[in-house]
Amino acid sequence: MKKGNQLSALCLFTTLLLIIQTEIYPLLTVWAIAAGFRFIDKSMRMFIVTTLVFGFGFFLYGYINTHWIADIKPDEIRIILNRLSLIVILVLLIVISLIYRLPIMHYWQKPKWDEPIHIPFIWAGFRQTKVSSFLYKAMLINLIVFVPFIVNLSWSFFQEIWWFIIIFSILNAALEEYIWRGVLLSRFTESLGSRWAVVTTSIGFGLQHYSLGFSWISCLAFSVGGFFFGALTVQSRSIVPAVIWHILFNGLMVLSGVIVS
Repeated sequence: MKKGNQLSALCLFTTLLLIIQTEIYPLLTVWAIAAGFRFIDKSMRMFIVTTLVFGFGFFLYGYINTHWIADIKPDEIRIILNRLSLIVILVLLIVISLIYRLPIMHYWQKPKWDEPIHIPFIWAGFRQTKVSSFLYKAMLINLIVFVPFIVNLSWSFFQEIWWFIIIFSILNAALEEYIWRGVLLSRFTESLGSRWAVVTTSIGFGLQHYSLGFSWISCLAFSVGGFFFGALTVQSRSIVPAVIWHILFNGLMVLSGVIVS
Protein backbone atom coordinates (compact mmCIF):
# COMPACT_ATOMS: atom_id res chain seq x y z
CA MET A 1 0.00 0.00 0.00
CA LYS A 2 1.16 3.54 -0.77
CA LYS A 3 2.35 5.67 2.15
CA GLY A 4 -0.40 8.20 1.41
CA ASN A 5 -3.01 5.50 1.94
CA GLN A 6 -1.38 4.46 5.20
CA LEU A 7 -1.43 8.03 6.49
CA SER A 8 -5.04 8.53 5.46
CA ALA A 9 -5.96 5.24 7.17
CA LEU A 10 -4.32 6.44 10.38
CA CYS A 11 -6.20 9.75 10.17
CA LEU A 12 -9.55 8.09 9.46
CA PHE A 13 -9.26 5.66 12.36
CA THR A 14 -8.09 8.19 14.94
CA THR A 15 -10.53 10.93 13.92
CA LEU A 16 -13.47 8.51 14.16
CA LEU A 17 -12.43 7.65 17.73
CA LEU A 18 -12.12 11.35 18.57
CA ILE A 19 -15.53 12.19 17.07
CA ILE A 20 -17.30 9.41 18.97
CA GLN A 21 -15.68 10.26 22.30
CA THR A 22 -16.14 14.04 22.04
CA GLU A 23 -19.66 13.53 20.62
CA ILE A 24 -19.18 16.07 17.83
CA TYR A 25 -21.43 13.99 15.59
CA PRO A 26 -21.93 16.57 12.79
CA LEU A 27 -18.30 15.86 11.86
CA LEU A 28 -19.35 12.32 11.00
CA THR A 29 -20.65 13.68 7.69
CA VAL A 30 -17.20 14.99 6.80
CA TRP A 31 -15.66 11.71 7.99
CA ALA A 32 -18.09 9.66 5.88
CA ILE A 33 -17.26 11.68 2.75
CA ALA A 34 -13.53 11.19 3.32
CA ALA A 35 -14.03 7.48 3.99
CA GLY A 36 -16.17 7.20 0.86
CA PHE A 37 -13.40 8.62 -1.30
CA ARG A 38 -10.88 6.19 0.21
CA PHE A 39 -13.32 3.29 -0.28
CA ILE A 40 -12.93 3.72 -4.04
CA ASP A 41 -9.42 2.30 -3.64
CA LYS A 42 -9.84 -1.49 -3.44
CA SER A 43 -6.80 -1.83 -1.18
CA MET A 44 -8.53 0.38 1.42
CA ARG A 45 -11.95 -1.29 1.45
CA MET A 46 -11.35 -3.88 4.15
CA PHE A 47 -9.75 -1.23 6.33
CA ILE A 48 -12.76 1.07 5.92
CA VAL A 49 -15.21 -1.75 6.66
CA THR A 50 -13.27 -2.81 9.76
CA THR A 51 -13.05 0.79 10.97
CA LEU A 52 -16.80 1.32 10.50
CA VAL A 53 -17.62 -1.89 12.38
CA PHE A 54 -15.23 -0.96 15.17
CA GLY A 55 -16.68 2.56 15.35
CA PHE A 56 -20.23 1.23 15.62
CA GLY A 57 -19.14 -1.22 18.31
CA PHE A 58 -17.30 1.51 20.21
CA PHE A 59 -20.41 3.71 20.06
CA LEU A 60 -22.54 0.87 21.49
CA TYR A 61 -19.91 0.26 24.16
CA GLY A 62 -20.05 3.94 25.14
CA TYR A 63 -23.86 3.95 25.16
CA ILE A 64 -24.00 0.90 27.42
CA ASN A 65 -21.59 2.46 29.89
CA THR A 66 -23.26 5.88 29.86
CA HIS A 67 -26.90 4.78 30.08
CA TRP A 68 -26.93 1.33 31.65
CA ILE A 69 -24.11 0.94 34.16
CA ALA A 70 -22.84 4.45 34.96
CA ASP A 71 -24.62 4.60 38.34
CA ILE A 72 -23.93 1.05 39.51
CA LYS A 73 -22.26 0.74 42.92
CA PRO A 74 -19.76 -0.20 44.20
CA ASP A 75 -17.20 1.14 41.76
CA GLU A 76 -15.45 -2.22 41.50
CA ILE A 77 -18.58 -3.87 40.06
CA ARG A 78 -19.19 -0.95 37.68
CA ILE A 79 -15.61 -1.14 36.39
CA ILE A 80 -15.83 -4.89 35.82
CA LEU A 81 -19.11 -4.44 33.91
CA ASN A 82 -17.47 -1.67 31.91
CA ARG A 83 -14.70 -4.05 30.89
CA LEU A 84 -17.17 -6.83 30.10
CA SER A 85 -19.02 -4.50 27.73
CA LEU A 86 -15.93 -4.58 25.48
CA ILE A 87 -17.34 -7.91 24.32
CA VAL A 88 -19.75 -5.92 22.13
CA ILE A 89 -16.83 -4.56 20.09
CA LEU A 90 -15.10 -7.92 19.97
CA VAL A 91 -18.18 -9.82 18.77
CA LEU A 92 -18.78 -7.35 15.93
CA LEU A 93 -15.16 -7.59 14.80
CA ILE A 94 -15.31 -11.39 14.88
CA VAL A 95 -18.56 -11.37 12.88
CA ILE A 96 -17.11 -9.17 10.14
CA SER A 97 -14.06 -11.45 9.94
CA LEU A 98 -16.31 -14.48 9.53
CA ILE A 99 -18.45 -12.74 6.90
CA TYR A 100 -15.37 -12.02 4.80
CA ARG A 101 -13.98 -15.49 5.55
CA LEU A 102 -10.82 -14.11 7.11
CA PRO A 103 -8.94 -15.63 10.06
CA ILE A 104 -10.16 -13.91 13.21
CA MET A 105 -6.58 -13.17 14.21
CA HIS A 106 -3.07 -14.10 13.11
CA TYR A 107 -1.44 -13.99 16.52
CA TRP A 108 -3.20 -16.75 18.47
CA GLN A 109 -0.29 -19.16 18.60
CA LYS A 110 2.70 -20.16 20.71
CA PRO A 111 5.06 -17.18 21.12
CA LYS A 112 8.45 -17.24 19.44
CA TRP A 113 10.31 -16.47 22.66
CA ASP A 114 13.76 -16.60 21.03
CA GLU A 115 12.92 -14.17 18.24
CA PRO A 116 15.44 -11.28 18.16
CA ILE A 117 14.23 -7.93 19.42
CA HIS A 118 15.93 -4.56 19.86
CA ILE A 119 16.19 -2.46 23.02
CA PRO A 120 14.53 -0.08 23.65
CA PHE A 121 12.16 0.28 20.66
CA ILE A 122 11.75 -3.40 19.63
CA TRP A 123 12.44 -2.69 15.94
CA ALA A 124 15.32 -0.30 16.63
CA GLY A 125 17.79 0.19 19.44
CA PHE A 126 21.36 0.03 20.64
CA ARG A 127 21.39 -3.68 21.46
CA GLN A 128 19.61 -6.90 20.61
CA THR A 129 18.00 -9.47 22.88
CA LYS A 130 15.31 -12.15 22.78
CA VAL A 131 11.56 -11.65 23.18
CA SER A 132 11.60 -13.50 26.51
CA SER A 133 14.41 -11.33 27.91
CA PHE A 134 12.79 -8.13 26.69
CA LEU A 135 9.48 -9.03 28.32
CA TYR A 136 11.17 -9.86 31.62
CA LYS A 137 13.10 -6.57 31.66
CA ALA A 138 10.08 -4.51 30.63
CA MET A 139 7.93 -6.00 33.39
CA LEU A 140 10.72 -5.47 35.93
CA ILE A 141 10.96 -1.79 34.94
CA ASN A 142 7.18 -1.42 35.34
CA LEU A 143 7.39 -2.96 38.80
CA ILE A 144 10.21 -0.63 39.87
CA VAL A 145 8.35 2.44 38.57
CA PHE A 146 5.17 1.56 40.49
CA VAL A 147 6.86 0.56 43.78
CA PRO A 148 6.87 4.13 45.23
CA PHE A 149 3.11 4.31 44.69
CA ILE A 150 2.27 0.98 46.32
CA VAL A 151 4.92 0.70 49.06
CA ASN A 152 2.55 2.21 51.64
CA LEU A 153 -0.32 -0.08 50.70
CA SER A 154 -2.09 -1.29 53.83
CA TRP A 155 -2.81 -4.98 54.35
CA SER A 156 -6.47 -4.21 55.03
CA PHE A 157 -6.79 -2.47 51.65
CA PHE A 158 -5.23 -5.46 49.90
CA GLN A 159 -7.63 -7.83 51.69
CA GLU A 160 -10.58 -5.77 50.44
CA ILE A 161 -9.35 -5.44 46.88
CA TRP A 162 -7.47 -8.67 46.03
CA TRP A 163 -10.43 -10.23 44.21
CA PHE A 164 -10.85 -7.10 42.08
CA ILE A 165 -7.14 -7.05 41.22
CA ILE A 166 -7.32 -10.59 39.85
CA ILE A 167 -10.59 -10.20 37.92
CA PHE A 168 -9.84 -6.74 36.50
CA SER A 169 -6.24 -7.49 35.56
CA ILE A 170 -7.05 -10.67 33.64
CA LEU A 171 -10.38 -9.56 32.14
CA ASN A 172 -9.17 -6.16 30.96
CA ALA A 173 -5.91 -7.51 29.54
CA ALA A 174 -7.58 -10.40 27.73
CA LEU A 175 -10.37 -8.34 26.12
CA GLU A 176 -8.26 -5.31 25.21
CA GLU A 177 -5.47 -7.43 23.75
CA TYR A 178 -7.88 -9.63 21.80
CA ILE A 179 -9.47 -6.50 20.31
CA TRP A 180 -6.41 -4.31 19.70
CA ARG A 181 -3.48 -6.70 19.24
CA GLY A 182 -5.66 -9.58 18.10
CA VAL A 183 -8.44 -8.81 15.63
CA LEU A 184 -7.74 -5.16 14.77
CA LEU A 185 -3.99 -5.63 14.37
CA SER A 186 -4.63 -8.66 12.15
CA ARG A 187 -7.12 -6.84 9.91
CA PHE A 188 -5.03 -3.67 9.67
CA THR A 189 -1.84 -5.64 8.96
CA GLU A 190 -3.57 -7.15 5.92
CA SER A 191 -4.36 -3.65 4.63
CA LEU A 192 -1.50 -1.46 5.91
CA GLY A 193 1.42 -3.76 6.67
CA SER A 194 2.51 -4.74 10.16
CA ARG A 195 4.34 -1.57 11.23
CA TRP A 196 1.66 0.87 10.13
CA ALA A 197 -0.93 -1.44 11.68
CA VAL A 198 0.96 -1.26 14.97
CA VAL A 199 1.14 2.55 14.79
CA THR A 200 -2.57 2.89 13.96
CA THR A 201 -3.81 0.48 16.63
CA SER A 202 -1.42 1.95 19.21
CA ILE A 203 -2.69 5.49 18.76
CA GLY A 204 -6.27 4.25 18.77
CA PHE A 205 -5.63 2.17 21.88
CA GLY A 206 -4.32 5.24 23.66
CA LEU A 207 -7.09 7.57 22.53
CA GLN A 208 -9.89 5.22 23.63
CA HIS A 209 -8.77 5.68 27.25
CA TYR A 210 -10.34 9.16 27.13
CA SER A 211 -13.72 7.46 27.46
CA LEU A 212 -12.49 5.98 30.76
CA GLY A 213 -11.84 9.42 32.24
CA PHE A 214 -8.13 9.77 31.48
CA SER A 215 -6.64 13.05 30.23
CA TRP A 216 -5.37 13.44 26.67
CA ILE A 217 -1.80 13.48 28.02
CA SER A 218 -2.45 10.15 29.72
CA CYS A 219 -3.92 8.85 26.45
CA LEU A 220 -0.63 9.71 24.75
CA ALA A 221 1.23 7.65 27.36
CA PHE A 222 -1.15 4.74 26.77
CA SER A 223 -0.44 5.03 23.03
CA VAL A 224 3.26 4.56 23.74
CA GLY A 225 2.42 1.50 25.82
CA GLY A 226 0.19 0.27 23.01
CA PHE A 227 3.10 0.55 20.59
CA PHE A 228 5.23 -1.75 22.73
CA PHE A 229 2.34 -4.22 23.12
CA GLY A 230 1.73 -4.20 19.37
CA ALA A 231 5.35 -4.41 18.24
CA LEU A 232 5.99 -7.21 20.74
CA THR A 233 2.98 -9.08 19.36
CA VAL A 234 4.21 -8.80 15.78
CA GLN A 235 7.76 -9.76 16.68
CA SER A 236 6.75 -12.78 18.79
CA ARG A 237 3.91 -13.75 16.38
CA SER A 238 1.60 -14.04 19.41
CA ILE A 239 -0.56 -11.91 21.71
CA VAL A 240 0.53 -14.00 24.72
CA PRO A 241 3.53 -11.81 25.72
CA ALA A 242 1.41 -8.65 25.47
CA VAL A 243 -1.36 -10.24 27.56
CA ILE A 244 1.12 -11.24 30.27
CA TRP A 245 2.66 -7.77 30.34
CA HIS A 246 -0.78 -6.14 30.29
CA ILE A 247 -2.01 -8.24 33.24
CA LEU A 248 0.94 -7.12 35.37
CA PHE A 249 0.47 -3.48 34.36
CA ASN A 250 -3.24 -3.62 35.22
CA GLY A 251 -2.50 -5.11 38.63
CA LEU A 252 0.05 -2.40 39.39
CA MET A 253 -2.41 0.32 38.35
CA VAL A 254 -5.02 -1.04 40.75
CA LEU A 255 -2.52 -1.30 43.61
CA SER A 256 -1.31 2.26 42.98
CA GLY A 257 -4.85 3.64 43.25
CA VAL A 258 -5.23 4.70 39.61
CA ILE A 259 -8.26 2.46 38.97
CA VAL A 260 -9.97 2.54 42.37
CA SER A 261 -9.06 4.47 45.49
